[in-house]
Amino acid sequence: MFGYLMIGFNAVMPMVMYMLLGQMFARSGMIQESSFKEFNKAIFSILLPINLFTNIYISDFKQTFNASTLAFILITAATLYAILAFVIPKLESEQTRYGVMLQGSVRSNAILFGLPLGTALLGESNMGMVTITIAIIVPFWNIMSVVGFSLYSDSKVSFKQMGKTVITNPMVIATIIGILVVLFNIQFPVFINTTLTNINRMVSPLALMVMGGTFSFKEIRNSGKSLIFTLSNKLIILPLIAITLGALVGFRNDAIISILIAFAGPTAVSSYAQAVAAGGDGKLANQIVVFSTILSMFTLVVWITLMKVFGLF
Repeated sequence: MFGYLMIGFNAVMPMVMYMLLGQMFARSGMIQESSFKEFNKAIFSILLPINLFTNIYISDFKQTFNASTLAFILITAATLYAILAFVIPKLESEQTRYGVMLQGSVRSNAILFGLPLGTALLGESNMGMVTITIAIIVPFWNIMSVVGFSLYSDSKVSFKQMGKTVITNPMVIATIIGILVVLFNIQFPVFINTTLTNINRMVSPLALMVMGGTFSFKEIRNSGKSLIFTLSNKLIILPLIAITLGALVGFRNDAIISILIAFAGPTAVSSYAQAVAAGGDGKLANQIVVFSTILSMFTLVVWITLMKVFGLF
């Protein structure tokens, strides 16, 4: 049991250390807030797409891709989303919190946490399915977050604009290119392969350090049941439902790790900016991001340990 616990601990703790380094750089003034923002742009526009592409390129994608896993994740996600969209207004009185609680409960930080966690648990050469899952689930949650805020407001959803946003997303483009390269069996020269591999290993630590540096604790205040409800959904209830159902269906190894990443990670950092832009409770959104990230360091270890105990990977 202790050995299984250490597997989860060793997979999660490096991510904690990277974020602590970023926070240290920010608090010491070694790196300014404006610099972190510029780093963030480069990471999401260039480096993470390269990371996604490389994970597909170096994996045995043709053998590992599992359409049923992806279908299970999307159907489960949409079902849980619909249930919460109905339940939240029954429990919360402040309308500005509806959309914040909904996206905070379901929208995972799949890229920044999913890539390093998947690599730690599966290895670089087995990340094909996980990468495809991340590339699909991230724009899916982006769209559903927009829909969620629109459900509780008078503004209309522009599906044309959402479609354009998804198609032009650098990470979606990189994933499609990666799939095509593998399908057509295109091989790059050694120096390009070496460059891609080195960037691939650098991106996740850098992204987590930047994430740690951009965290703000200034707006932390007590939000009572709204915060507890959202964190319970994000870190315990939804992962429990998704992982249990996935295990019962028969998913194992990279498939069950893909489900873990899609549902058990902390709330996406970008959800704060989207909540503010949509007129939601920005302070609550910030608390959800910060506390879900901190608490996920413990809950992820528990989930990984339990999955290992039951022989799911």
